[in-house]
Amino acid sequence: MSELKWSYNEFLTFLLIYIAHVDMEFAEEEKAMIKKNLGEKNYDKMLAEFESMSDFAAYQAIMDYKGVYYPTAEQKAEIMEKIKDLFHADGEFNVMEKELMHFLSLMM
Repeated sequence: MSELKWSYNEFLTFLLIYIAHVDMEFAEEEKAMIKKNLGEKNYDKMLAEFESMSDFAAYQAIMDYKGVYYPTAEQKAEIMEKIKDLFHADGEFNVMEKELMHFLSLMM
């Protein structure tokens, strides 16, 4: 990503869409939670961004924003809490989601 242009809410929307796809099932409850918390407009815009990227490009985009939106431990913890909320949106927190939480905790 050559320039960082997403607002915090756009970034967070993109991150949650990315995370929601980890188990290969983007549940209606997950979609609804993202729309409710971050807005339908952000959801539509960032879903289009997500769908235009490879997995690696999407991950790289998230990492590009590290210094902007989660440079401190407190900001990282806040984002990790939002990710955990998303994982619970469909009523289950499966093994793949738990592994991704651990991976993101290390990588972010």
